[in-house]
Amino acid sequence: MIPFSPSRTWIFLLLSSLAFYLPTLLAPAAWDKNATWLQLSSLYQGALVLAGFWYGPAICRALVVKTVVTGLVRQVVDLTLAELRKKNGLAQLADMPVTLAEYPLPFIVTAGLLPGQSQVFLSTALAERLGIDGLRFLLARALVHGGLAQRLAALLPVLVLTVMLPDTPSDALAWLALAGFLLGWLVIHWFFELRADRQAALALGPVAAEGLRQVLLASAARTGWLSVQPPVRWRLHMVSKSAT
Repeated sequence: MIPFSPSRTWIFLLLSSLAFYLPTLLAPAAWDKNATWLQLSSLYQGALVLAGFWYGPAICRALVVKTVVTGLVRQVVDLTLAELRKKNGLAQLADMPVTLAEYPLPFIVTAGLLPGQSQVFLSTALAERLGIDGLRFLLARALVHGGLAQRLAALLPVLVLTVMLPDTPSDALAWLALAGFLLGWLVIHWFFELRADRQAALALGPVAAEGLRQVLLASAARTGWLSVQPPVRWRLHMVSKSAT
């Protein structure tokens, strides 16, 4: 999901919440202990997760109020993409369309389930804040996120959390299992984020470190311990080591 007009955002939240929770709310209370119903409910929620990823690009397009198709920023984005595609063999960058959306806050999202149907959404605010090295690094990293391994790394933890773990842990052991899963997810997430930094650095070479610094500054990524991104010093070390 990408941030956009309040009305479209609230419509999306309402419809997705209804789709996710309405069957459970309408089911008789006695079914809460029925094993078959619980399995069917988990499968239904898992199917919704898959559908959400598959239709992610369409959902993002519906949320976008204004798509930028002309102008200087669009031209710079297109030229940067053309340059990166020439180096595709170095870092196995996915070939995906990039939608430039007019929005006053910085964001970039790679949406989709499979590499062939994924799409990148970039706000004008973020693109305009970056120098050329920052834009190169940002787009290279977004294209890396379109690869199969990255898409599975985004999908599978959400699918497992939805299908296999209970909605509300019932005892201390269940809470420990949930905490352990979230910790494991964070480790996997950091691994693939650092891997994306590395592949982007391989595609760009020595300018990658400066590109990452520009991206961090422009996206206000320094959020301390609240961030789910790897520590900044780890990212800078990975990029500097890979770009040499």
